[in-house]
Amino acid sequence: MLQLMRKHAGNWMIKILLGAIALAFALSWGVYNYGDGPARVAVKVNGETISEVRASEVYANLVEQSKQRFGAQFDQIAPLLNLRQQALDQLVDQVLLNQAANQLAVQTSNQEVAARVAATPMFQKDGNFDERLYRLILERNRLTPADYEAGLRQEVRMEKLAALVAGAGQVTPLQVDEVLASQLAKVQGVYRLFKPEDFRKEVGATDQQINDYYKKNQSAYMAPATVTFDYLVFPVSAQRDQVQITDRDVADTYDMERDRYSKPERVKASHILITLPEKPSPAEIEAAKEKADKVMALAKKKGADFAALAKKYSQGPSAPKGGDLGWFRRGTMVGPFEDLAFKLKPGEIGLVRTQFGWHLVKVVAHEQPSVTPLNEVKAEIKNSLVDRQAKDLAQAAAERAFDRLAMGQSLAKLAKESGGAVLTSPKMTEGGKVEGLPGLKNFFASAKDLDKGQPVPAVAFEGGSIVAVIQERVPAHVKPLKDVIEDVRVAVEAQLATDKARQEAAKLLTDLAKVKAPAAELKRMPGSVETGWLTKGGEVKDLSGSSALVRALFLRPDTKPVLTQPVQVGDQFSAAVLVGRKAADKQEIADKREQFKEILLAQERRQTVQGFLGDLRARAEILVPVQGATSSPIPGCDSRSTVEWVPMGSPKAAAK
Repeated sequence: MLQLMRKHAGNWMIKILLGAIALAFALSWGVYNYGDGPARVAVKVNGETISEVRASEVYANLVEQSKQRFGAQFDQIAPLLNLRQQALDQLVDQVLLNQAANQLAVQTSNQEVAARVAATPMFQKDGNFDERLYRLILERNRLTPADYEAGLRQEVRMEKLAALVAGAGQVTPLQVDEVLASQLAKVQGVYRLFKPEDFRKEVGATDQQINDYYKKNQSAYMAPATVTFDYLVFPVSAQRDQVQITDRDVADTYDMERDRYSKPERVKASHILITLPEKPSPAEIEAAKEKADKVMALAKKKGADFAALAKKYSQGPSAPKGGDLGWFRRGTMVGPFEDLAFKLKPGEIGLVRTQFGWHLVKVVAHEQPSVTPLNEVKAEIKNSLVDRQAKDLAQAAAERAFDRLAMGQSLAKLAKESGGAVLTSPKMTEGGKVEGLPGLKNFFASAKDLDKGQPVPAVAFEGGSIVAVIQERVPAHVKPLKDVIEDVRVAVEAQLATDKARQEAAKLLTDLAKVKAPAAELKRMPGSVETGWLTKGGEVKDLSGSSALVRALFLRPDTKPVLTQPVQVGDQFSAAVLVGRKAADKQEIADKREQFKEILLAQERRQTVQGFLGDLRARAEILVPVQGATSSPIPGCDSRSTVEWVPMGSPKAAAK
């Protein structure tokens, strides 16, 4: 097992399996209990429960990630992302993989966990494991060593399971050659494009078409859910006087965040590159070396302008900038180049060969590693710690206020006691901003399923934390047709023009299929374009998004060269005919056999891993609760609350 782990530890396909359980360690430092005690249950996996609390945590994390990814478009895209289901799917996969590891008796020793802890850079000082630093970091993240190491143990178990599963995928030499022969073959075609914009003037939307389109595409015309709430602010500024920061706290933080105050060794350099082909012959290597030597002689002459020489002779991408590579640290350049650059003194020039060719390297400056002394950053660190602890105190105060709200205390009374004021938000959409509360995060997730008058758990923002009471909630709803009729009209006419372009392309293909020489016939038509030789996975030159057209040409038999239907390229449609086919070169197959074997093996193992997880899901009993039936109560809920457990993905579950 360990040998297999070492062999495949860096293999990316293992990460596919690890990705399915990544939340088990990436969130909250990787420690959680699937059941979370007596709490409302979100899903059961082979009898093992996942709490609603945990599902909400993962959902909130996915919401935050999606906001960062989609920005201002998040509100429109959110209904299509189905983030709630994504959260449940991730958690279900975690449980299934954990159960599989148990069934396969995958174990992790204390020594393995200890070695992983000791090898973690953040727990090291001067290259050695520092137990005091280890405990400080965990304490700052509200974790005990036992909790953290339990999560780490699970991580190592999952890595072993991943390696075990991925290692089952294998390929034979015959498979490699067959796939290579297919991948390295080439085709040539001729095509003509039909653009919807050319047909816009020929189409017009009727009232019936507008109504039909609106009814079928109502999800595109949704008004997002909104919520209005009263809230009380617990500002960070009110907590600063309560914070006590000692010199020891500052020193500990300096140790834990030392990378922020360290400057690595780095070099500023320029180079002139004389390139070599991927597999150069001895003659090509020598010819390039002679050219590099001549340029070197010019560069070493007194008063020589290295930047001017680089612009004239360099064949690398930095040539227009005079060969300037800027500052770089160790580990960022190819080995031989980096070794020479860090060896040369400022002003010196050297020559070295890499896989790219011969490099003339001139070092402009060289900075040694340094660490900013504690006394120079002491005030900065102290201010940061004050801010951090004041935010924690503000959050704690807001959480205490929420507890009182949950017990029936009014927001007005809490405001009077705290010296604050009850404020009312404008209508807020998911991902929207509230004036005066910059950086408010996860409010919608925290307020999920809450009705008017119910309190919202404490939520942080840049200036502190708030507690809130829902004043009004308006669910997402379809905008009336009268409000969006012009948008619908534009969409219908765009669809009609697109359909017309597709129909004209299809008609041309039908006509071409009836002639003896369809390729020659298409070439004679205005607007037709003949491709060069195309490889699988590539695109037609100067035709972005044409990979589907290339695939379609490869699929046509020589005896039936006309495409059976148009291929969409961006917003256009192509009618195309296969012109010719070229078999793979035998020498090229031989040259790429070993490289491609690794690629094919990676694909095979990825499919093995995905199949393994799919099989676990297919054989599992995955149930979600549906309220209102007469069955067992959900643990932790009122005894009168009853649910029916139905398969996840069933119509009843979807209706929920």
